[in-house]
Amino acid sequence: MAELGLVRPLSTLMPLSSIVVIVLRLFALNWLFNAVPLLLSAAATPLPHERHLFAVLMPYAPAVLFLIFAAGLWILAPALARLVSRGVDTSVSIGSLSRSDLYSFAFVFLGLFFMLSSFADAINWIHYLGTVSRQDPTRDPHYLYQLTRPCLTFVAGLISLFGARRWTKKLVAYDERTHVA
Repeated sequence: MAELGLVRPLSTLMPLSSIVVIVLRLFALNWLFNAVPLLLSAAATPLPHERHLFAVLMPYAPAVLFLIFAAGLWILAPALARLVSRGVDTSVSIGSLSRSDLYSFAFVFLGLFFMLSSFADAINWIHYLGTVSRQDPTRDPHYLYQLTRPCLTFVAGLISLFGARRWTKKLVAYDERTHVA
């Protein structure tokens, strides 16, 4: 490994606030990934008979709240991390792990979590689509909305898992530009 120029120090110290930023941003991404299926489900929902603005926009409310909270948490992560670690922002030994390693782990973990937690529901609803709904084609197409969420969550997991390296590079570069500790 030394001949490749990949020698790492035996122990890396990272401020606790930096680790908190990574965890908070992981939750922000989780909320973002949860908002996407909600938005698509709301867009696919037939319009109510009452065309009042409130009735039309209400299905979008949970997704919009997730998006607002995700953006807010992302933006406020450094300030929240300083607040949480105030007085105890010591340097934590994380062995030979770097910020890039932690972000990579976070994306791989998030991807696997989304894929594994949505796989069974996706298979269940695909089975339902292929069996029960075929027997009565006039049945309410509500099953499609139930299928959308686990399938989109599964796809978001795939994107997170297989894009971990690219997303990690972007976040590390972003942290360097914004001087996150």
